Amino acid sequence: MSQTKAWAERGFRRNDRGVEGLPLRLIIVMVILAITIPATLGSFRAYDRNRVETSLLSEIDVVTSAVKTVYTSGPGNSATIKFNPASGSMTGVESIIFGDVPGGDMVSAIRYKIQGRAERIVPVVSPNVPMSGANGAPLRLTSGNYIIKAECINSGTDLNADGLGPDIYVCLSIIP
Repeated sequence: MSQTKAWAERGFRRNDRGVEGLPLRLIIVMVILAITIPATLGSFRAYDRNRVETSLLSEIDVVTSAVKTVYTSGPGNSATIKFNPASGSMTGVESIIFGDVPGGDMVSAIRYKIQGRAERIVPVVSPNVPMSGANGAPLRLTSGNYIIKAECINSGTDLNADGLGPDIYVCLSIIP
């Protein structure tokens, strides 16, 4: 049997069409991948950001609830709060800022920033709860596991300049 006949029986022809067909198929596959991969990665990234933000807002709700309880209980009361802002596989939490300096503009707010998004503000209202860090500055955190101590303190001064005398606020600190 000749070599040409053996090639024909196996389904191979002795022509140059195979040389043209394979690169064309590879080009088509590469074009399809170039179109679908960015869209797929964009969808995964958006899902990951939303999952991280949902988890973070849930943790912030726990802190807000505890801070309100401590504040309404009055000076001398405290609580410990487990705070675990999770990061995603493609997205992380850049910063979480609790309160402001006593009497500052953001004293009753929690701000957070997730990678790829603008900073967002969660107000702590009903009642308005002024918060500050242990050193008189806002408490700043990133991703990780924390235990936060929230303590209601009498400031001894009129922090918000409303003329109603000494104000109380919630002092937040990290327990090592």
